[in-house]
Amino acid sequence: MLRAHTRINVAACRAGAMFALVCIIAFGAVLPATAENLSQVLYRFENRALTLGRYGAAAVFQERLFAQAANCAGKSAGSYGAPDGVVGTKTRQAIIDLQPCLNAAVRAAVGAESYGAITVGVWRLLMPAQLPPPDAITRANHLTFALEGTDYDVIQFNFCQSRNPRSGKTFLEGDPYCHTNDPRAYLTWGPRGATAGAGAEIQQILFAAERANPGLLQNVFGPFTEDMHRLALGNNDAAFDILCAIWVNERKRTAFEKRFADYGARYEVQAAYHRVYDAANADGGKIARFFKLYNALKPVINRDPTEIDLAFFIDRATHGSVPPGDISDLVDRMTKFVTRTRNVPSPGELRKQLAAWLPTHHKYNDRLARDAIFLVDDPDVVVSDAHRRMWLQRSGLKASDFGLSDARYVASYPVASPTAYEKIEKFYTVLPEDARACPDTVRRARKK
Repeated sequence: MLRAHTRINVAACRAGAMFALVCIIAFGAVLPATAENLSQVLYRFENRALTLGRYGAAAVFQERLFAQAANCAGKSAGSYGAPDGVVGTKTRQAIIDLQPCLNAAVRAAVGAESYGAITVGVWRLLMPAQLPPPDAITRANHLTFALEGTDYDVIQFNFCQSRNPRSGKTFLEGDPYCHTNDPRAYLTWGPRGATAGAGAEIQQILFAAERANPGLLQNVFGPFTEDMHRLALGNNDAAFDILCAIWVNERKRTAFEKRFADYGARYEVQAAYHRVYDAANADGGKIARFFKLYNALKPVINRDPTEIDLAFFIDRATHGSVPPGDISDLVDRMTKFVTRTRNVPSPGELRKQLAAWLPTHHKYNDRLARDAIFLVDDPDVVVSDAHRRMWLQRSGLKASDFGLSDARYVASYPVASPTAYEKIEKFYTVLPEDARACPDTVRRARKK
């Protein structure tokens, strides 16, 4: 097998000097991967683009792909646009443009002809060894990222963000009243919708990032540093007043948003973001309950959760209902469902029933449409016409678009320990001038 890969790559290198870099990468990355299925799809654009984020290996892959494809096709790398972490038309075209510089044996080995998909082989051909193909957990998280659609450098203030149905204006646009559809989330940030309100995820991320990187807040936030320290250590009332004082002042708000964008763009901050959400007292704990449920069902289903199961768990932890702390009743119900006939339900049938027993009362139709993403790849699942229409309207994405399969299994999820932020006693950290800056109208916001 090793000799076969050598012959394939030597043949590819004979394609010409302009493809020398790809040949070097191929020898360094594809050769050690003899046990991998190089044609396995990682990401595939069909009808809807996949938003994977501007930060991370996907954007690096695009940059390298565009350069090599342009070299091969005799065009400029800029003709594909800027690397933006969106797998869509331009990424597919670049993979197609790359193929003439690979001989038939290489194209077959790396699966480059698979709808212009990003495969394990194409990834290894173009990427350095220290950036291996994204695993199932990464791609499952990318699926939820694509649905949420907000990158790490994006924040949104939620004070008075709704329009008055009579005037059609918001408070900042001159309406005398303050309307909001989310009165307990003063600030929202990033791909998992971290808030500085009731959940205090933003404060936890600030705490975790600063603890791991002392002085980072000062380096990035400059004149807002003390505000950020007081936000991180403050209680819920403090978060409201501190952020309202920034939001209501246009100059401060613009400067703060720019600095927060710089903060979110940093790798160490994104690592802290992941760390908080993977913790046992956050989404990581919710995902662990799903794995605990499937481990209890293993004697009757004879398997671990599949890759698509994993993606379903992550998306449910982000947006929807999850198993309760005591899963015993749910285990009994699921066991009866599995054993009601001799035929064990397919993975999709099991997910469909589990979703029915974990109803989501908030944004019900959105949840139905998201659940369909994890059902449409399973031929044994019947998705109603109405359900399918909701799915197509809201995303049209499939788990298989992210290379996820019910034929491969994931035994566990790396749940992190709590950050210790929960042990800190919070107090009212607001300066008098900040408290005075927030208008009474905002404090008396009308829920829309």
